[in-house]
Amino acid sequence: MAARKTIPFNFGEKHKAYIRACADNTFNFAEGAVRAGKTVDNVFAFAHELKTTPDKIHLASGSTIANAKLNIGDANGFGLEYIFRGQCRWGKYKDNECLYIKGPSTGGRQRIIIFAGGAKADSFKKIRGNSYGMWIATEINLHHDTMIKEVFNRQLAAKRRKIFWDLNPDNPNAPIYTEYIDKYRDLAAAGTLLGGYHYEHFTIFDNINIPEARQQEIISQYDPQTVWYRRDILGQRCVAEGLV
Repeated sequence: MAARKTIPFNFGEKHKAYIRACADNTFNFAEGAVRAGKTVDNVFAFAHELKTTPDKIHLASGSTIANAKLNIGDANGFGLEYIFRGQCRWGKYKDNECLYIKGPSTGGRQRIIIFAGGAKADSFKKIRGNSYGMWIATEINLHHDTMIKEVFNRQLAAKRRKIFWDLNPDNPNAPIYTEYIDKYRDLAAAGTLLGGYHYEHFTIFDNINIPEARQQEIISQYDPQTVWYRRDILGQRCVAEGLV
């Protein structure tokens, strides 16, 4: 029997704490700078839940299907197809691209992860007809609102409903904050949002896998006076004119 290839996961303490907290919350939001490790955290937490979830069908979305497959399926060797290496295969389910997972990790139970794009106003039409247990989305701020609402509707029958979102900072007045992330934070604080709310903010400095020399190299490409520096490096929400 060939030696099992292990994935070199290496999480800093802040990332470990985020992943652990995902187990206890329905809503899990990771926001922050580029190369901060947000998506890998959510993929890891999502994969952990897949092993025991009673739900069969789940959703993975990005702005496009290609984006979802690259960032969630592949994720530079840390994605679902590597975590479940030898226990999964790509295929189709009701005309949707999907990853079938079945093996020792899932106790021999089949799990179907449908991959979808979410940026267009009619994106939601592709994911209709299925009931989803969990939803992992990368760059959720680039998803159309009709897609977000439709997925929530599709999760109503879930036995273990969970949402994992990541995003780079956007305009502080963007609907993703006012209608969802910040709104849910306030509802959770007031005790009216059930299921558990979990948010964390990350920067490139929280990613222990990027050496300081490489961090400085990446940072040096940016003009510190620009909105892009504040968003991509500092992970701050900014309006396009550069005002926080």
